Amino acid sequence: MFTKKSCFNRNNKREKRKILFLLNTNFYSGAENVVIQIIENIKDINIEMVYVSKEGPIRKYLENKKIHFVPIKSMDPIEIRKVICQEKPDIIHANDFRASVMAALSCWKLPIISHLHNNTPWMRKYHLYSFLYLLTSVRYKKILIVSPAILEEYVFGNWIKKKTIVINNPINLKSLQEYKQKHVFHNKKNYDIVFLGRLTWQKDPFRFIGLIVGLKKRIPLLKVVMVGDGELRKECEIKIKEFHLKESITILGFQENPYQYLCQGKVLCMPSKWEGFGLAAVEALAFHIPVVAAKVGGLPFIVDNNCGKLCKTDKEFIDEIYQLLTDKDYYLKKQNNAGKRALELDNIEEYICNLKQLYNQIIEK
Repeated sequence: MFTKKSCFNRNNKREKRKILFLLNTNFYSGAENVVIQIIENIKDINIEMVYVSKEGPIRKYLENKKIHFVPIKSMDPIEIRKVICQEKPDIIHANDFRASVMAALSCWKLPIISHLHNNTPWMRKYHLYSFLYLLTSVRYKKILIVSPAILEEYVFGNWIKKKTIVINNPINLKSLQEYKQKHVFHNKKNYDIVFLGRLTWQKDPFRFIGLIVGLKKRIPLLKVVMVGDGELRKECEIKIKEFHLKESITILGFQENPYQYLCQGKVLCMPSKWEGFGLAAVEALAFHIPVVAAKVGGLPFIVDNNCGKLCKTDKEFIDEIYQLLTDKDYYLKKQNNAGKRALELDNIEEYICNLKQLYNQIIEK
């Protein structure tokens, strides 16, 4: 049995602080990317950081980055309390719904930051999960959301409004540009269209495949790449075969470094059902790649008609992508504006400064 005393006693003279990042997933994706960027960019000898999640593919990625990783068997209060007792953090920075709820049920004294990266459909209605998040929100010192849409769409948004802060995802344009300069040989455009994201219901890969069916009628030699893995991969492969698209679409699965394929694309297509922020869109803009995306979540904050287009119908998607791929002047104009838009979104220094300030405020209280 773990006691509160053994887990939470602090040495008042200790200057070094520890932040425990808690994630429910064990693979590399959007939220994981954000946490890794935070850890890499908070260069403070007085702040120690530890990444906690279930064991999985993320381990190799974290080891390559030399990030302190503590695996847990499952995302439940008992396992989390074991880690708390072992690591003795000053703050738990919990990412997304399950990690936030489990953190709240695991300890009663440690301050918790709940960081929501997504606006999942259940948040928009009276649902067990939406009630559960509301109940555990009393334990959160602050709630961070990656776009205003998350608070606007959450059915109990007004109840948590006072402790909620909109903090867009960290954008390190310098890092992305340095990558591009080091890998100039990847700039050859081998693909007309890129799909970058997990093959899940949220990202709507089935709709994407349907769009390619429509586009192929106009551009028979279309070349497409899908970068990502997920529970819908097998079904995607079946649909590609059914629609006779094996010569047009290549599924690469998970790639530790997806940028090499993104750089080889002319257009990024994001037909997502929902998005918290839409980091892939920013990454594409940083590589001067126009983005054609669904008008959901944080994407309207990122994409406009100058650097791409927000679409509702399949026809809008197909018409815009077709024009980008066949009208050189139209493409070059949006390609140039994509780079300009990325410059406007660059925020890494401000992001890290604000986050460190938040940590300090919470610890001092």
